[in-house]
Amino acid sequence: MIENRFDTVVIGGGPSGIAAALRRRKRGENVLIIEQADHLGGKLDTYEWEGYKWDKGPSLFTLPNLVDELFTLYGKNPKDYFEYVLHDENCRYHFKDGTKFTFYSSAKKRQEELSKYFNQEEIDRVEKYISKIGKTYDAIGELFIGSPKLSFADAFKPKILKQYPKIVSRQMLFSMNDYNERLLKNEKLVQLFNRFGTYNGSNPYKMSGLYSMIPHLELNIGTFFPKGGMRSIVESLITLSKEQDVAIKLNEKNTKVIPQKDGYEISLEQETIYAKKVICAIDHVNFYKKVLKDDTLYNKHVKEERSTSAVVFYWAIEGKHDKVGLHNIIFSSDYKKEFKQLFEDKVLQDEPTIYIHNSSAVETNHAPDNGQNWFVMINAPAGVDIDDNQLEKLRQYLKKSIKNALNIDLEEKILHEENWHMRKIEKDTGSFTGSLYGGAFNTKTASFKRHGNQSKKYADLYFTGGSVHPGGGIPLVLKSAKIVDELIEKNG
Repeated sequence: MIENRFDTVVIGGGPSGIAAALRRRKRGENVLIIEQADHLGGKLDTYEWEGYKWDKGPSLFTLPNLVDELFTLYGKNPKDYFEYVLHDENCRYHFKDGTKFTFYSSAKKRQEELSKYFNQEEIDRVEKYISKIGKTYDAIGELFIGSPKLSFADAFKPKILKQYPKIVSRQMLFSMNDYNERLLKNEKLVQLFNRFGTYNGSNPYKMSGLYSMIPHLELNIGTFFPKGGMRSIVESLITLSKEQDVAIKLNEKNTKVIPQKDGYEISLEQETIYAKKVICAIDHVNFYKKVLKDDTLYNKHVKEERSTSAVVFYWAIEGKHDKVGLHNIIFSSDYKKEFKQLFEDKVLQDEPTIYIHNSSAVETNHAPDNGQNWFVMINAPAGVDIDDNQLEKLRQYLKKSIKNALNIDLEEKILHEENWHMRKIEKDTGSFTGSLYGGAFNTKTASFKRHGNQSKKYADLYFTGGSVHPGGGIPLVLKSAKIVDELIEKNG
């Protein structure tokens, strides 16, 4: 190999970029990953303070087989690199009226828990709903998340329609909220299942009911947690990449990709390299704006409605608090207003729903013996910065809400705090406007209009990661890497 020439160059070292590089390396290619930060991992980062450790970004782990697959691809035993544990407890839910219960993957435990608060008819609706979304996923899930993006016309071709003639007519054409109201009736259960719209940063009152299948992954398959925390996912893939001689260049903050007749010239801080193929594994809007410098495509895609950003507080908590599990939700009293403020008014919500991730509940070395590491998050509008006064107002709201819901007074228990919000997320991860999932899915046909995995304008330019098809979250970005690999092979 000539030192500055590669078969494939991957722009971006998040999990999808590493996965795409590993898949191309397995094909026998010379592969280079280029990353702007001083380490790989993207949003799968960590933050530490005096014995406390936080996973900085994603906290939910489903479909771990997609990580295992990258090791078995090389004939490796995944457990030699990476281990995870199945947790039957999905999430602890708290409502403003004092109702609180835990959701489980086990149908028996789930029904026993729900029987404390709901009648048998309501419980039966939940079980029927969970069964139905499982069937939906089995019927069409891989068409939407395991294959190249369908066009809107593809979805109605006879050979595809025959796989889901009854499913699409309802789930696709209703909003998620309308679909949930029809099937679940009870407003608390509707709110609970509407919440899954936030898994891709979207509005359950606007997005298609087709995405009602999102909770299938954790309710029918399971919620997992990696030993060592979420960062261990990417650490294991970095180890494998180095073993397989995937080249890596870090701290490249001014990368430019220039199309040539027979590939791409890539300008870096100190050198110029060449590649036959380029895989974009960063936010596609920023790629067009800063890396490829295609104003036409940038101006087209910058108009896309963005998914939510977030405000996260990393709190070092003194004491053990058994009421706080691995995943916890404190719901707002007016969910519809919350999403209106997020997507229409584009302001920080008056009363946001609160998510608390407490990895120390299962990973004891993430906090001292008499402490917990709380990751406290609210959804926030993309592209909207917040000032110190707003942060303080939000901080007080969080403390008050947690005291009301969990009876934990945090005034003297927060030993240390760091925060992460739109401006920092954009800077640290390259996510355009701090959006966590690229474009929002706030129309019935959003999945057909999402940016695809292959450029229509440039030969041998491909896209993977959370801003493109099939979407954000660890399972989907790993799926996108596999789709790209298969597209490259198909194209020859």
